[in-house]
Amino acid sequence: MVKLNIVEIIWHDLGDWLSCYKKDPIPSPSLQKMAEEGVVFENHFCTAPQCSPSRSSIMTGRYPHSNGIMGLTHRGWEYNKEEKDLPHLLTEIGYNTYLFGHQHEYNYEDEDKLAQMGYQHSYSSSWRSWPWPCDKIAKMASRFFKEEAPRKQPFFVSIGYGEVHRNYGTKYDPEILNKITIPGFLPNLEIVQKDIATFYENIKRADLATGHILEAIRKSGLEENTLVFFTTDHGPEFPRAKMTLYDPGIKTALIMKYPGRLKPGKRIKQLISNVDIFPTILEAIGIQIPENVQGKSFWPLLLEKEYTPREEIYAELTWHTLYDPMRAIRTTRYKYIYNFQPGYPILMGGPPAQRYGVKMIEKYYGQPRPKEELYDLKNDPWEKNNLAGKNEYKKIKAELCNRLMSFLKETKDPILKGPIPHPGKKGYECFWVKEDEQFKLKITRDFKEYPLK
Repeated sequence: MVKLNIVEIIWHDLGDWLSCYKKDPIPSPSLQKMAEEGVVFENHFCTAPQCSPSRSSIMTGRYPHSNGIMGLTHRGWEYNKEEKDLPHLLTEIGYNTYLFGHQHEYNYEDEDKLAQMGYQHSYSSSWRSWPWPCDKIAKMASRFFKEEAPRKQPFFVSIGYGEVHRNYGTKYDPEILNKITIPGFLPNLEIVQKDIATFYENIKRADLATGHILEAIRKSGLEENTLVFFTTDHGPEFPRAKMTLYDPGIKTALIMKYPGRLKPGKRIKQLISNVDIFPTILEAIGIQIPENVQGKSFWPLLLEKEYTPREEIYAELTWHTLYDPMRAIRTTRYKYIYNFQPGYPILMGGPPAQRYGVKMIEKYYGQPRPKEELYDLKNDPWEKNNLAGKNEYKKIKAELCNRLMSFLKETKDPILKGPIPHPGKKGYECFWVKEDEQFKLKITRDFKEYPLK
């Protein structure tokens, strides 16, 4: 009997901005159909709100501070020498492994080093594949499932899009503009509404390409023995989302489909972390989970068997373009964030800062952050009212702080020993400077996120 095939479809910077998660007119019919035919995880979170660290957790079942990727791989971060990720492990046990499009767990630009990434076959694996549009990647992957996919040996296929990473461009559908609801972490401004509309235009294009892949899998005759999961690395590049530990930065989509085994239309409300995906896949294919894996398999939950839900998820940020070390614990009710370098505003990406303008960013997001942040997610879902200094929440804050610090000690997080140095090339596309007791934003280059009409 052929072992279970595994297909990963991963986008950049999406969060959970799909019609199966939100009521907004998000043009994502292909993934809406997948959600109706598969399982939707309503409370799925990433371990880090940046590309490489989050993806490293998906591929290893370990937190970024444990596997070594605490920043972007194209800037010098890499796995610890002893790490073994999913492509390597599956290749070793006899899987045919394929990479289509983009990956962000390695910085290799040379196809000769493909084997070091664990894949046997690659269709555009290098960092230079970034400009490849999703429709081109989908065309290659669809042809593979229709004509080339092995029938007698199991396969693992990772399909990565550069979309829906910025730049978003200036195109949008004016018909849906006034139907868009601006979420509470963004100011209710026309420029924000139009920017979200351009984001939706990118989602529409990526969703269409994904639909072609899902249809190709269905027509291939392999669907009944294939587990497909769709996800993304972290939230979109809006202020107070990507590069932050607030929910818009760490809440992400996860949809799984396995006809005949997973109940269609099921929606799972339990807390899930993307560090849990790796052990879940291993249990699904009957492989022993390595002892160093920190994630928790939710395969029993998918099969409606006995399962002990998570009581919390953990998230972290160390380096992105700048050093902004923070750690967080999130339960179903509360979020506690510990800022190891307090005093400055949130990290800001250059493209949205350019799109909205420096004055708008300084007005809405130029406030310094304290060492501790505590939010009641039930009454304050957009995490605007910091309760860390209020006496009535002193006990809750202490409990969450203790749980977080115990976790960091248990997992030997190097942040507890002091500042973590950067291993390679730093980037400064956008940063804050303090002038006359106020924070001013500096953008270092042109991202072509021009004003919208």
